[in-house]
Amino acid sequence: MKVLVTGGAGFIGSHTVDALLAAGHQVTVLDDLSSGEQANVPPAVHFVRGDICDRALVDKAVTGHDVVTHFAAYTSVPGSFEQPERCFAVNVHGTLNILEAAVKHRVGRIVFASSSAVYAELPDLPKKEADCPGPSSPYAVSKLEVEHLLEWYRQQYGLSYMALRYFNVYGPRQSASSDYASVIPAFVKAASAGQPLTIFGDGSQTRDFVYVADVAKANAMAAAGKGSGVLNIGTGIPCAISELARHILSLRPSKSAIRYAEKRQGDVASCTADTKLARRLLGWRASWELQDGLIAASDWSVRTSKGSLETVR
Repeated sequence: MKVLVTGGAGFIGSHTVDALLAAGHQVTVLDDLSSGEQANVPPAVHFVRGDICDRALVDKAVTGHDVVTHFAAYTSVPGSFEQPERCFAVNVHGTLNILEAAVKHRVGRIVFASSSAVYAELPDLPKKEADCPGPSSPYAVSKLEVEHLLEWYRQQYGLSYMALRYFNVYGPRQSASSDYASVIPAFVKAASAGQPLTIFGDGSQTRDFVYVADVAKANAMAAAGKGSGVLNIGTGIPCAISELARHILSLRPSKSAIRYAEKRQGDVASCTADTKLARRLLGWRASWELQDGLIAASDWSVRTSKGSLETVR
């Protein structure tokens, strides 16, 4: 199977490239390197540098592929409040370019990186795919809009798709350099430097942390699968942010303290996945325990911060 991976030099995309290659598929990566690293792309993979907002480039890149797995996106929830136009330009209009090219070139299937952010703010009960959405940020609205577009393209053109609603993905290759870095790499970076771990809010908010290798496996299974719809990709296990901070501080000696700051716009109080549908339709379930995943992520961060070229992949 020939698979185009947009955003394949990034965090989740590059791990998915590895999973697809391990399954014997032929892979092309399309990435503008705005957040990804070309070092994450194996030398044997054909690499195309470009932006999904470039319609002509997307049309050319999609040609000849059986499946597109689509990770290229504007990914910052806080940033989407500051740059809603940019968020929608990339996440909605960029995806439209992919869908139009997919129909034109008879691509059989789209796998889309959606988000648990599409769910409404409710008490900490597992989120089910059939729950009424309630996005609370421009980023979340853009992800839900693409889900609606995918369903429309299925009805209109018969384009098969799977939209995977990721919960909080973490692991090696996840950047801690952004002002909006995900909580685990931000905490690991702070702990390694002996700086305070900053919790936005009171720390009681919960998240469902799922290791990137498990997510990559789900992506590869969805690419080779059948049927259309949305699936949650998480562990089903909630973890409070304050508990997460204590876990990370326990991994290695650190002088870091925990400090609290004002809650950020767009942050939700709780978000845990109901994963029954993914188990039933894909035969997928998360296998990594949080403690093991945190050790792997922390070890990778420490090694790469010391400049070890062997650990970039």
